[in-house]
Amino acid sequence: MPIARDEPLRQERAQKIAEECYADVLAYCRRHAPAGHEAADLAQETFLRFVRSGGHHKGGRPIAYLMRTARSVCIDASRERRLETASLDFDVATEDSPYNDSGLIEALSKLPPVLLEVIELRYGADLEVGDVARVLGISRFSVRRRIRRALALLEEEMGWSG
Repeated sequence: MPIARDEPLRQERAQKIAEECYADVLAYCRRHAPAGHEAADLAQETFLRFVRSGGHHKGGRPIAYLMRTARSVCIDASRERRLETASLDFDVATEDSPYNDSGLIEALSKLPPVLLEVIELRYGADLEVGDVARVLGISRFSVRRRIRRALALLEEEMGWSG
């Protein structure tokens, strides 16, 4: 089968997307990998599915497509062994980070998983509301409602007045 003229361009684009998005996909997989699975393996599977699909995604940013794929990979891995999913732990704060607020980290850990995932995608992965909706397979209205609920719970937990 002859190689299409645009194949090197597609490969170059796919390589660029992988370089730009790998750290975010790996971080997502670390937080959502079911017990008994390595996050790096799940991230690799995510990119393999991306490549097998021809590196195509329907509108939106590639990171949103990759996050949706990573979510599916983690769910598939969980179903495969019928194991509990690992708890979500935010590892975004370091000692030198301005976000190293143990109160905030503790407040985030108290959010229900469905709200934590929305916050993670919207603010941790810096996805737009529409991209978060595509990743989770829900409406933008539902995403906005979950974000408002999560922020209200965080404000309450942190004792912030709004």
